[in-house]
Amino acid sequence: MKESIGVYIHIPFCEKKCFYCDFVSYDNKNDLIKEYIDSLCIEILRNAEILSEYDISTIYFGGGTPSCIEPEYITKIMDTLKLFIPDFNSLKEVTIEVNPNSASLDKLKKYYDGGINRLSIGLQSTHDKILKNIGRIHSYDDFTNTLENATNAGFKNISLDLIYPLPGLKLNSFKDSLNTIMKLKDIYNIKHISVYNLEVHESTRLKFLLDEGFLSLCDEEEEYKMRDILNTTLKDNNFIKYEISNYALEGYQSKHNLCYWNQDKYLGFGVNASSFFNSKRYRNIDDINEYIKRIKENKDIVVESEQLDKLSLMKEYIILRLRLKDGVNIVDFKERFNIGIFDIFKTEFDVLKKDNLINIDNKSKNIYLTPRGEEVANLVWEKFI
Repeated sequence: MKESIGVYIHIPFCEKKCFYCDFVSYDNKNDLIKEYIDSLCIEILRNAEILSEYDISTIYFGGGTPSCIEPEYITKIMDTLKLFIPDFNSLKEVTIEVNPNSASLDKLKKYYDGGINRLSIGLQSTHDKILKNIGRIHSYDDFTNTLENATNAGFKNISLDLIYPLPGLKLNSFKDSLNTIMKLKDIYNIKHISVYNLEVHESTRLKFLLDEGFLSLCDEEEEYKMRDILNTTLKDNNFIKYEISNYALEGYQSKHNLCYWNQDKYLGFGVNASSFFNSKRYRNIDDINEYIKRIKENKDIVVESEQLDKLSLMKEYIILRLRLKDGVNIVDFKERFNIGIFDIFKTEFDVLKKDNLINIDNKSKNIYLTPRGEEVANLVWEKFI
């Protein structure tokens, strides 16, 4: 039986860059779409030997905004990947990120008919004014139209993205967003919700607007209340917080993202895409023109590479697994690395336990973050960096 591997596809194009975005994405290079997709498919074929030796278990189209390009390009990528998938029904999950303003019924039908079985919708907020504050170009009505189109296209597994705090977002409006989504979840097959804490990056428009006083964020106390109401509301509606930022109904956890958190193998294709294979992490070039040029000239596109030794792998595994509700299993760790976790990291775990940042369950043999540990997770990670 072949070992599983995940596949990530980076589509870097978007209609307009959001104010908070620092991803490698372009809102002014649509003339490169065809060349880029051709190059990406060639990159996939370059990896034919690896892909032939593994079972592709998950595929994830991220961006950028994958839904802003013509669906025929997505079909071409899927057709290229299908060369290495003898039984397409064996795929556990195929996800595409969509923005509500670029998800027509025709486009979603083509996705679904082409084998994509999961949508990730970039909602961020249900309030139009707040969406404008962060440079989003869709409205709440666009979002509900997308849900309707997704249902009519056949999708039964939908994930939403939310962000908090946001400029102009108050506790009551955040509550309203959550309650609105809970009313829609059963009608439109919303099975998964990712809720990210806003990060303000240098050189973004949002950073400028906040620094210059054009926009403002709530204080830490209100942000804490938002987090509390978020966890309570989703728990009351049967969403399991299975990862620090991710909630799912039972059985609908993101299988592709679990590949990352379980430190499983995956290949990333496209500009700036990252991979993890045979204990090595590597990343593609982040300039789209140079990416296309190097593919055409059959040159190397990898610009960063790190071969992880055993100690580095163990530390990274602990950090990744502690993001999950179940944490690190002591027995699984020993089977994976052939050494006991406390033989190497007893001092670190003793300190974290003393500070009430982790729990150690002797029955399940799991080490996991406490609620306090989740709040200051970066302090936990520092012990293993």
